[in-house]
Amino acid sequence: MAETALASDIGESVEAAGRLGYPVAMKAAAPGPIHKNDLGDPEAVRRAYIDISAALGVNTPDVLVQRMAAAGVELTAKVTHDQRFGSVVTLGLGGVYTDLLGDRSSRLLPLTTLDPGRMWRSLKAAALLTGYRGSAAIDTDALEDLLSRIGRLAEDLPEVAELHLEPIIAGADGVTALDVQVRLSTVEDEPDPYVRSLRAVP
Repeated sequence: MAETALASDIGESVEAAGRLGYPVAMKAAAPGPIHKNDLGDPEAVRRAYIDISAALGVNTPDVLVQRMAAAGVELTAKVTHDQRFGSVVTLGLGGVYTDLLGDRSSRLLPLTTLDPGRMWRSLKAAALLTGYRGSAAIDTDALEDLLSRIGRLAEDLPEVAELHLEPIIAGADGVTALDVQVRLSTVEDEPDPYVRSLRAVP
């Protein structure tokens, strides 16, 4: 995860940004799309806090101040749980390409040691991850480790009905999740992978 601090007013926001190191991003702590990126000095942080406050209609909203991640390939990873079919781990391109291209790869739990590598290699945009037209290759070992870990988390904690990491910035030095959403629900254990079945078509 990118290093993040919670702030409740302008002063705390500026202090957090200075502690984390510029440039930073600022996001509303409440769910929603309100965020300001690439803030390079205390005055930019102050203006961003005022803008978020006005957008939310709250005088002193809680905000998240986050160190800006280095440039890399934007990805998304998620776990979704179905009581009948079990959990599915999905990897795909992030950002504007998520829905536009629909470039995703999914696997049922439990993941094997080979599944994470097969997932990123099966993406249409896999060349972006291995160095395309002179760009640096990302740390694919770190990406595979991330997929293995969220797969194991979903196995061990079936109450995680949904886990969404987006965006993930993948670069030569590792992968960094900038935002994580989790939905918990009371569910039963994962179904036996050998007895999965689809519902009959009426």
